[in-house]
Amino acid sequence: MILVHIEKYKKVTDVAREMNMKQPSVTFHMKSLEEELGTVLFESKRGRMVLTEAGQALYPYALKITGLAAEAKKVVQDYTLLDKGTLRIGADCGTSTFPLPQLITAFTKRHTGIQLQVIVTPTQTIRTLLSDREIDVALYHAKVQQLSDEELTTTQSIFDDEIVVIFGANHRFANLQHLEPQLIAMEFFIQHAEGSFVKQFTHEWSNNNNIHLWERIQLDSPEAIKISVQAGHHITFFPKRSVQQELELGVLKCLPIPNDTTAMIKSVIAFQHDPTQHSLRNEFVEFARNYTL
Repeated sequence: MILVHIEKYKKVTDVAREMNMKQPSVTFHMKSLEEELGTVLFESKRGRMVLTEAGQALYPYALKITGLAAEAKKVVQDYTLLDKGTLRIGADCGTSTFPLPQLITAFTKRHTGIQLQVIVTPTQTIRTLLSDREIDVALYHAKVQQLSDEELTTTQSIFDDEIVVIFGANHRFANLQHLEPQLIAMEFFIQHAEGSFVKQFTHEWSNNNNIHLWERIQLDSPEAIKISVQAGHHITFFPKRSVQQELELGVLKCLPIPNDTTAMIKSVIAFQHDPTQHSLRNEFVEFARNYTL
């Protein structure tokens, strides 16, 4: 504010230099402020510009206004620089195990002032939430051939994966090199949540192979599914990269799904095509696309 700078520098030329303005412009703003308030705020004494009594009375308020303006500017800049803000992320059950934890951990290390709100729910629900703009970005699994049906301007692949049969280290499948559909049909099968990508995939596979799966359990939690399979009495289908840690530890094993040419899948990141969306969403999308998994 002009009044604050006049009190600090006492010369119009110095104020003009500080505010990167021409001297006549500073003088114009001084007179405009006096006209607006209907009183004299500035007076010249011995070659210096000082505040009148009215100007001195206004000065504390001018300081507060200037401070609030600077604070407001910083708040807006923090959002622009991604130091603040909230990002709403939705992930289906498969991607909530991988790659979501890796992505959000690395992203929040880079942008320490932001907040992430994460919703984990079946694939169909995630896509509905994105369509209804209740989340900013979605992560879910999709078949390779399904990507051509998506709007490519809003859906992008971030890594490849495949659906495999998983089972415990002591399961009888652990001694086999490959499986047949009939063998899978003879085992207790854990089914994934209603509306999930893996459940839809499983039903399509069983229908294509004329197999009736022995579905004794349905679980909504991917972690609960993995723990149950580790016990050794059940099998299920699962994205391979989502059980990579368990495979490396040897507590789970896997084999390719027999008689299937669609087991190769993609993990995709999707968002509404909206140029007015905040930069935090755009930054996360770009980060996910370039993150080395």
